[in-house]
Amino acid sequence: MGITALFTGSTGLQANSIALDVVGNNLANLNTVGYKNQRTLFQDAVYQALSAGSPGTAISGGTNPTQVGFGVTVGSIGTQFQQGVVTPTGRSLDAAIQGSGYFVLNNGNQTQFSRAGSFDLDANGFLVDPSTGFLVQRNGLVGDPTPTEPGFQIPGDNRIKVPFGAGAQGIPTTTVNFQGNVSSTLTVGDTRTTAMQVFDSLSSSQTLTLTFTKTGPNTYDVAASIPGATVTQAATSVSFDTSGILLTPETIDITVSGLPGTNPAGQTITLDFGTIGQATGLTQFGGVSTVAAVTQDGLASGVLTSVAIDNNGNLQGQFSNGRTIALAQLAIAGFNNEGGLLRSGQNYFTTGPASGEPIIGVAREGGRGAIQGASLEGSNVDVAIEFSRLIIAQRGFQVNARTVTAANETLQELANIIR
Repeated sequence: MGITALFTGSTGLQANSIALDVVGNNLANLNTVGYKNQRTLFQDAVYQALSAGSPGTAISGGTNPTQVGFGVTVGSIGTQFQQGVVTPTGRSLDAAIQGSGYFVLNNGNQTQFSRAGSFDLDANGFLVDPSTGFLVQRNGLVGDPTPTEPGFQIPGDNRIKVPFGAGAQGIPTTTVNFQGNVSSTLTVGDTRTTAMQVFDSLSSSQTLTLTFTKTGPNTYDVAASIPGATVTQAATSVSFDTSGILLTPETIDITVSGLPGTNPAGQTITLDFGTIGQATGLTQFGGVSTVAAVTQDGLASGVLTSVAIDNNGNLQGQFSNGRTIALAQLAIAGFNNEGGLLRSGQNYFTTGPASGEPIIGVAREGGRGAIQGASLEGSNVDVAIEFSRLIIAQRGFQVNARTVTAANETLQELANIIR
């Protein structure tokens, strides 16, 4: 009987030793980005039935089974996937997932999944995990060429290219806004001009000049011109009421043709003079003339200068002309059973027989979490809980060691009796 106790105690030593290993690993990874802690669950081992028990009869009661257990074993070492604390880093290529999901990485031979989003660029401008060289994968066609916008990714290639210095076309001007005063002291035939830089469909800068010529009381002829272009106008005059407030029209459309950067049908630009009946745009009061073109919505061409990751996982490119263009979108993987994932080290998980295949999509869809750019997710290890588990495992090891010692002493007494 003492021999059985020795083996039973040894199972407790082994199981609690594994529990100590798990706690030690959790504490060692306290500061590991994206680490998910593990816990050890025990289960009792086999039993020997000394008596199977018996059922009751009409004249007697039944008896319960008599069983002797033979120790403990590790039932499971499970991963706990609670959210870790997300901490801003200020680094534009860092990313954290708030909620479920994993970043997808590939090295050409293997696909790995990770919660650690500390990414960087390699020598070719691809987004990578700098500690392993695995390439971060993108989803869908974001960043591929379209009929109206050049692309920044390689069609059919899931790698993410960040082409710093790459150009982006500008935006043709469609609206020019005017404000200011046309002096009521002008006499018929007097003129006032204002000029503004506008952009054609090739992102080339053109100078639009608008000339106001007084033709009668409260009425002005308006003439638009661009050097080297033919400009046609839908209307040619602006009028004010007797109090100097704009009467008509609010806008005049002009069509510009004959420039290399305009299509054969011409480029339409709307001249916006404000709201009729309000002094928000052009006015005709006394004093000096201050009429001016104040804003226009066109942009010159630009180059990629910086990037940022938004909540949907879009890698947004910031261009020198003020444009923001989505270069690519991070692929996010979900699993029916993430507890079935296998750890492969280096902050990576791989699919296992129990995990199912990855369900790859984008952030904030299909139950996947949101992305927080310029941030990293910390370990979800709770030091207080881990120290509690450490003490429990230590005490478990200690009492099982005492069981082995007591069994050994019993066997020693038996040996002494025999002598």
